[in-house]
Amino acid sequence: MTIEERFKAAEAAVVSLTAERDDLRKTVEASVVDVSAELEALKVESAAHAQKVQELETALAEANAKVAELEASKATGSAEAAVILAASGVDPVAAPVAQAVVGSICEQYAAMPVGAERRAFFKKHKAVLFSAK
Repeated sequence: MTIEERFKAAEAAVVSLTAERDDLRKTVEASVVDVSAELEALKVESAAHAQKVQELETALAEANAKVAELEASKATGSAEAAVILAASGVDPVAAPVAQAVVGSICEQYAAMPVGAERRAFFKKHKAVLFSAK
């Protein structure tokens, strides 16, 4: 191969590599634009989700406040009812004990071994144990 032939082959290789480089550059630039657009879309979506979370947290706080308010009014209502009944001359009565609770307490007491723990349990649940008999 002569020097001229080598030069033309090298020149052709350089032109080919330059064209390939330019194609790769265009591909990379297009990918960067696509990724940038996708990133911006994800940022917008993330901001929307953050706002929704904030709204839900606010709604939850309002709901918790409402629950606390209702619980307080329930206790106040019970106290008012007791005052009204006491003013009308009705003697207070103990709340009825559910049979399931009585049975389970009696069963627990019967299953306990004799000792300090059983005596403490008896003292704690004396009213229930006597009402069961």
